[in-house]
Amino acid sequence: MDIHLLNALGITDCAIFKRCQSSQLTCLTPDVSWMRHIVTLTEENAFDISSSHSIFLDDFLVDADTIWQGESVFTLSSGFWTEDIDGETLRLEALAINNGAGKHYLVVKNVAEQFDEKQKTLQAARELLLSHHEIVGRHEYIRQRLDSELHKNAEYEALVPPIKQTIHHLDTGVVILNQHGETVLDNRSARQLLQCNTQHNTALRLTHLMDDVKVPDSFLPTLVEKRSAWQGELYWKYSDDYQVWLQVTIHPVIHNQTLTHWVYLLTDISHIHSKEESVLSASGMDSLTKIANRNYFNSYVRKLVREDVSFTQFLFDIREFKKINEKLGYHSGDEILRAFAGRLQSAVGNSGFIARIGSNEFAVVKRDDTFKGIPPRDYANQIKSILVKTYTALQGAESNLGVNIGIANFPEHGDNAETLMQHADVALQIAKYQGKNVVLVYSAELHKQHQDMSEMEQQFREAIEKNHLSLHVQPIVDLKTGDIVKCEALARWKKADGSFVSPEVFIPLAERTDLIFPFGEWLIAEACSAIEKLKAASLDIRLAINISGRQVADLALLKQIQTALKNRYIDPNNLSIELTESVFIDSLDTVSILLNELRSMGITISIDDFGTGFCSLVYLKKLPIDELKIDRSFVSELENNTDDQAIIQAILGLADNLNINIIAEGIENAAQQNFLLAHNCAFGQGYLFERPQSVESFIDKINK
Repeated sequence: MDIHLLNALGITDCAIFKRCQSSQLTCLTPDVSWMRHIVTLTEENAFDISSSHSIFLDDFLVDADTIWQGESVFTLSSGFWTEDIDGETLRLEALAINNGAGKHYLVVKNVAEQFDEKQKTLQAARELLLSHHEIVGRHEYIRQRLDSELHKNAEYEALVPPIKQTIHHLDTGVVILNQHGETVLDNRSARQLLQCNTQHNTALRLTHLMDDVKVPDSFLPTLVEKRSAWQGELYWKYSDDYQVWLQVTIHPVIHNQTLTHWVYLLTDISHIHSKEESVLSASGMDSLTKIANRNYFNSYVRKLVREDVSFTQFLFDIREFKKINEKLGYHSGDEILRAFAGRLQSAVGNSGFIARIGSNEFAVVKRDDTFKGIPPRDYANQIKSILVKTYTALQGAESNLGVNIGIANFPEHGDNAETLMQHADVALQIAKYQGKNVVLVYSAELHKQHQDMSEMEQQFREAIEKNHLSLHVQPIVDLKTGDIVKCEALARWKKADGSFVSPEVFIPLAERTDLIFPFGEWLIAEACSAIEKLKAASLDIRLAINISGRQVADLALLKQIQTALKNRYIDPNNLSIELTESVFIDSLDTVSILLNELRSMGITISIDDFGTGFCSLVYLKKLPIDELKIDRSFVSELENNTDDQAIIQAILGLADNLNINIIAEGIENAAQQNFLLAHNCAFGQGYLFERPQSVESFIDKINK
C-alpha cells in the first residue's frame, strides 16, 4: 500500500529516504511536515547526510553507514529520542535498513504514542520492582530486629509487650517457633496467609507448606549449621480455592551456639507475579532475575557508544549449568540464577549496569571513570570471588559454581556495540577453554587463538561425522612374564592432507566443547567393534576406554554403554573404564552411582594418571576401584629421580593395603621395569613392550 496513503490515514507517521550515494539520500515522503525540522531537502528532495539538524540523527547515521556497507539483510534501530522544535516535542525513532539486494533505506518515525506507552510500561516496571524490593527489604529489617530481640531474651516470655503488640499488627506475616518447632508467637497476617483459625496450628500449617513445596529434611539443619537465613519466593497451592505466591524468610536464631527459635516471615506477592512477566518483559527486564534482559542491555551499550563514553564490558558464564539443572532440578536452578543475579547486583552496585543475556550468561557494563584505579581484570576477579561461593537452594542442595569471565573495552577493543560483544565473547570462549574460573581480557592474540580453535573444532566435528578417526590399541603386560593382560584403546586422527593431530590437542578440544559427547559415542562403538575383532581372532583380552568428566556427568552415558554392549552381544567383562582423578572432585555423587552400576555389570574401573590430581584416599576406599595407573611423569625419570622413586613406592604401598592393582604407564627401558618389579608393581604399559597400533596389526603380531 502507498506510504502517502498510510500517512494520510494516520496509520503511520514516518519519513522514508532511499540511499542513492554514500553521502546522499532521496526523500520519498517530502510531504511529511515535521521532517523538515530535522533535515534540509534540496529541490530534488535530496538530503545530504552532513546537513542534518539533529545531533541524535547525526550519531545514528554513522552506525547506519556501517549497516548499508554490509551485504547481509539487517535493520538497525536508533531507539527513541526527543526533539524540541518551536515549543513542540517530537518523539522519534530512526531505522537503517539493508535489504541484502543492494537497496538501502532510512526511515524516521514519529513514535509519540509508542513513546507514551513505553513510559507507562517502564513506570509500571519500576513500581513493580520497587514493590518487590520494598517487601524484601522489610523482611530483612524485621528479621534483624527479631534476631536482636531474641538474642537479648533467650526466653520468648521476656519479650516486652510493645514488641509483641507491634508484631501482632504487622502486615507481614510473622511466626516464631521454639527449638522444638512449637508456635510461641504468630500474628493475624500469618494466620490469614497460612489459612489458620487459631495460633496453635500455624506450626503445623508451616510443616504442610514445606512438605507441599517439597523441601527436604536436610534443609533446616543446613541453615542451622551455616548460621544463615534463607529468603525466596514460593508458590503454594493449599487447595483448589487457595493458591498464593509468598515471599518467605526462614531464619534460625542461634544463641550461645544453640538453636533457640525459628523465625518465619511471609508476604503475599501474588499481585506482583500476576503482572510482572508481561510488564518486565515489555520494559526490557528479565522476569526471572528482575534485572535487564539482552535487548535492554544492547540498547544501553549502543547509547554509551553514541555518547562516546569509555567503558568496559564483562561477560559472565556459569560453567556447565545444565548439570546443575539435571542434578538439582529446574526449580533449584532458577533459584540459584536469582541468587547469582542478586550477588552480581550487590557487588556491582550503582557503579555499573547488569543484565541477564542468556540462560546462564550475564553481562556488566562499567564506565571507565568508576573503576577507582582498579584494573578491569582485578575488578572481575573480585566479583568472581563473590559469585563462586556456595549456593544453598530451598530443596537443601548446595552448589559451588564455576564462573568464566570475558572482558572487552570501548573504544580499545571495538568501536561499536556489535564488535565489542563479539570480542568480549572471544575472551569468554578462550577463558572457558582454559578451564574453570578463568578471567581473560580480549587481545589480538586471543582472537587468533579463537579462530584457530574454531577451525580445528569444525575439522574435528567433520572427522567424527565422517568417521575419519581410527582406533589404536596399546598392550598392558604382566611385568614378570610379559603376558598381555589387557589393552588400552587410543583414538588417532589423520587429516586429509596426511598429517596427524596429536591426542593432546584434540582430546582437550573435545572435553571443552560439546564434541566430547559424539566423540564418546564413537569411542564406545569403536571399542565394541575392536572387542568383536579380538574375539573373532580367539583373543580374550579386556579393552580399556577413557571416559571424561563431562561424559560422567551426562546421565545418558550408562545407557550408551549398556546399549552398545547389548547390541553387539559383548560380555561386559571384556570392557574396562578409565577415569581421571579430577572426575571425583567435580561429580562425586554422579560418579559413585555410575561406577557401582558399571561394576555390577562386570566392567572394571581404573583411575588414570594417578598422582597428578587430588584424589582423596576416602574415594579409593569407598568407591569400586580395581586399578590405579601411575602417571608416566613419575616413570620417565625413575632411574635418577629419588622423589619419583619415593612417590611410586608410596603409591604401591597404598594400593597393596587397599587391594588395588597398579599399572605403571610410560615404561621405556629395562631399568624402569626392574625398579618397578623390585617394588612389587605387577603391570606396566609403554614403548618398551609395544607402541600403539591398529587392531588389525595387533592381531597379526599376536598370531605370528
